[in-house]
Amino acid sequence: MHSILRGAAIAVSTLTLALSGTAQEVSTLSTELPPAGTELVFVNTQAILPIAPGADSAQIRFQEALQSYDAELQGLAVELEELVNTYRQQEALLDQAGREQWQQDIQEKQRLAQERQVELERESTRQRDQLLEPILVRITEVIEEIREEQGYSIVFDVAESGVVAADTSLDITAAVLERLGVDPNQVMANPNN
Repeated sequence: MHSILRGAAIAVSTLTLALSGTAQEVSTLSTELPPAGTELVFVNTQAILPIAPGADSAQIRFQEALQSYDAELQGLAVELEELVNTYRQQEALLDQAGREQWQQDIQEKQRLAQERQVELERESTRQRDQLLEPILVRITEVIEEIREEQGYSIVFDVAESGVVAADTSLDITAAVLERLGVDPNQVMANPNN
């Protein structure tokens, strides 16, 4: 029963991680772009995603969907617990065939609950991806616009690439935020965004 509820918690953390980042990551960024024609520059999409336009509403909609999934899983857990409790109350009165039937019914209910949990986890992943897609598409468009305008050859995402160290003058994250309409300084003034 606990694994049913844990699945919903995993789904909640997935979008939360996708939309998490800290405003402190943005504080040291310069909005000045590296010189045009620089071969390699980088961006930190993990710092951009939680404050990009639409991220707040995506998070709210995802939380609402997860609450619905969680309520369904909790309902299944309650039904299963009630079935087990009823069986325990009646177990002494049942013959062998009756006990076996109850046990089969409980196992079937557990199987169905686990299947539904897997379905809801898939649905939450699909929902998360669907909510994040337009935000990620817009971020990617802005990054590509800047890359093309400045003649940069490659833009690395330090959130994805595992870069250990880089010259911060090659960071275009703040410029991407500005282009998205987010003032990095305003984000620092209100770190709850």
